Amino acid sequence: MKKIIATLLILIGIIVTLTSFGLKMYSKSKEKALMNHLTNELKLENKKETPKKTDVKDNNENEIINLHGAMAIIEIPSIGLKSVIVEGTEMEKLRYYIGHFKETALPGQLGNFCIAGHSSSMYSEILNNLHKVKIGDEIKIKTIKEEFNYNIKEKFVVDPTKVSVLNQDKTKRSMTIVTCTDNGKNRLIVKGEINKNDK
Repeated sequence: MKKIIATLLILIGIIVTLTSFGLKMYSKSKEKALMNHLTNELKLENKKETPKKTDVKDNNENEIINLHGAMAIIEIPSIGLKSVIVEGTEMEKLRYYIGHFKETALPGQLGNFCIAGHSSSMYSEILNNLHKVKIGDEIKIKTIKEEFNYNIKEKFVVDPTKVSVLNQDKTKRSMTIVTCTDNGKNRLIVKGEINKNDK
């Protein structure tokens, strides 16, 4: 009987592991496909004559979100991160992508551009190395219209109820990244401000 139970436990462990691996591979393929769509659009935009730089305050979601739902590509070179940002933080979206909190600033705008993603879950671990960033590291945000560079100013952990990290300060162009800590009980917050050359 003990051998049967032990065998069943081993089989359950294998099934759970394979299921988790399969879901993560599927999530990665969806993320890559959407990123490729946006990357191709960025290449097409770059081939066009460079337009006069517009005031980002006039941008809206319809102008920067492509037909496949992608808002921007995010890169954090110091931790080897490159992923895609979509509009909204619904559970289904965060399974595969990084999501933009609706009603917060858009990339480059005055205010707080806020995004969130999983660091460790059955589906996705896009931000699993976010805890390794350092103050001063660069964050690149590439939209169909422009590229914005932010520098990390703060990194700290808060309780999940601390929604004040999403507050909007219209006197500066900042961004906030939210993800879970290793144990999932708290939230790791990374805050950045736009590079002075992009102001």
